[in-house]
Amino acid sequence: MGIVSAIIALLKAVPSLERLFLKIADGVREAQAKARYDEKLTHIDNAMRLARGMPDRSEAGWSEGVDRTPTIPEGSTLRARVDERGVKESSVS
Repeated sequence: MGIVSAIIALLKAVPSLERLFLKIADGVREAQAKARYDEKLTHIDNAMRLARGMPDRSEAGWSEGVDRTPTIPEGSTLRARVDERGVKESSVS
């Protein structure tokens, strides 16, 4: 425990090191919490899929060819246009 108390004393002596150490510790805790949360969501998703009779996500394959968005040719320019054919002026009497 002598080493731990020496590190704590050093961190308290230099406040910027203490803040850096606390930020790193918070980041590690946050990353671990996010990993646990993602794992729980995956478990819930897989349980729902199995309850519905669908295959597990780990067993299901991803079809990139069908699910991809269509590409836009590099030379084309897309512009928004207003369709004025349906607009008619009406005379108010």
